[in-house]
This record gives sequence, structure tokens and C-alpha cells, in this order.
Amino acid sequence: MARLYPLSQCDTRVALCKHMARNSPQTDRIVMLTELLADEPETPRSLADIARHLGVAKATCYPMVVALTEAGWLIRHPTRKTYRLGPALIPVGRAAEAATDVVDLARSVMHELADASDMASIAFVQSGSDVVVAEVVQPVGGRRGTLGLRLGDKVLLVPPIGSGIAAWYPQEQRDEWYALGGQSLGVDVDVLRATYEPALALVRERGYAMECMQQQQHSLADAVSELRGRGVGGHRSTVALREARKLLSADAVVGDIDPEGSYQPLSINAAAFDRDGEPAVVLCVADASRPMSGVRTAEIGELVRDAAARVTTAMHGRHP
Repeated sequence: MARLYPLSQCDTRVALCKHMARNSPQTDRIVMLTELLADEPETPRSLADIARHLGVAKATCYPMVVALTEAGWLIRHPTRKTYRLGPALIPVGRAAEAATDVVDLARSVMHELADASDMASIAFVQSGSDVVVAEVVQPVGGRRGTLGLRLGDKVLLVPPIGSGIAAWYPQEQRDEWYALGGQSLGVDVDVLRATYEPALALVRERGYAMECMQQQQHSLADAVSELRGRGVGGHRSTVALREARKLLSADAVVGDIDPEGSYQPLSINAAAFDRDGEPAVVLCVADASRPMSGVRTAEIGELVRDAAARVTTAMHGRHP
């Protein structure tokens, strides 16, 4: 069997949300409005439509709509009094596209990786303390599970999630990762650090990380789908992912892989690096549909590592 890195018998269902910054209702409404209009850009929306979607009175959302119109984020039809996305968002979109050029470089590699592993291939880019789903590629053999993740979803980088990135952090940044994990799991930070430092050293040595969980009757993907509920993404999907993460135990990071063992990975992932030697994108295969041997698991890990190395080369990056 694999050597895992258990932490303690702590309750891994401690809520994460209480450790996060409080949500801003007004910001959430702006996100929901933008997503509503972007989801059907050819369909203008009345103030009543917008208020109904946001679940507030028209008088509550009217000042926001006026402010966004004045900023050019929205345009208002002069007679129908309906709203659509405005031209001021065009340079914002272009800037976002430029920032994710690395995903374009990774896409062909991701197709090869998905086909070779017969698993969905996902690219993540880092945004603050989260990673954001930037691309999802399915294998040629058909659709595979993605842990319920969709484009634009955010996953919080808290142990045991994020070892494939945290392994390459400088010590000060790793300490911040441990501190966040200690808060969310209710574990002493020194214990967390002593437990994970060997695991992260192994990630650096072999070039990829792997997370597994005991397969439960209620899968992580099912939990995400149920918690997400109906509607577009944004804040709702972020909350769903943070809540579903509580199904993970603290010993999900796998250390040495036993060739004779059996594994059903949640994720096998590796970082591709930019010119400064910092993680620019994380490539992973996710949500194995069935257990596989240790030999096959290691083979897929090497495929992921090599795919990330190819992306590093394509972006003229360097391995740290």
C-alpha cells in the first residue's frame, strides 16, 4: 500500500468559510449580473428581469445598473429600457485572454494527455489563494468525470489541495499555505509542516503530486453538483466547491506509490513554469473512474509530469 501522510484524528469537516473574508452582496450581484448577460449575450434584459435573477427588489439593483451603465460595462436601449454588456468590457476581456495565453500553449498537450490517460485533463491557473479552472479537455474515447468542475470554477489552495504548487513555493509562502491549512483543519501548524515537508520534497523529486480519497457512497463530484444548484457559476460554485472539499480527509496526499498497490486518484497534477521559474499553469488528470494499479498510476504521473515539462518549454520557461 502507499505510504500516506496522516495528520491527526481531527474533524476534517470543519467549515472553511468562517476563515475566509466575508462575501460582499453588492459584488456578488455584479458577478451574477455579468454572468447572466454573458450567458445569453444576444438577449437584452429589463430591470425587472435583472432584479428577479438577483433575487432583490428593482429599487435595490437600480443604482448598481446605473453605475455600470455610466462606466460603459452595460448599455441601455433608449426606448426599450433593456440592458446588454457594454463596450468597456472588451479591453477587460482582451486582457484576460492575454493573461491565459499559456492555456493556448497547453491545449494540444492536454489533448494528448487526456487520450493517453483516458481521463479528463484540466488546466488550472492561480488567482490569489485559489486556482481557477482555465481549460477542460476530454479524451477521444468519450466524456470522463471532472470532479464536478467547470470552466471558471475556483478551488481553494488549502492542504491537502495544492501540493503540486506548494512544493515549489519558497519557504515563507509554504508557511502561509500551512497556516491556512492549520486554520481550516484545526491542526497545529507545526504538525502540519512536519507532516507535509517530506511529501512536498517527494513531489519535487518525482515531478508530480497525487491526491486520493477513500471512495465513498457520496462522491465528490456528486457533492459539487448538488451544492452548486441551478444557475450560473460565480459565488455559488465557489461556495459549492469549498463545501464539497470537506469530504477530503487530511491524508489525501499520496507519498510513495507502491507498484503492487491499488489507487483511484482524485487528481494527478504537475506544474508548468514561466521564465522566472514560478508555476504558471497546473496540468492534471482528474476523477479516475475506477481503481488502477500502482504501476499504471506511476505511468500516468510521468505522463502528467512530461506534459507539464513540454508546456514549460513552449512558454520558454525554466524549471526551478
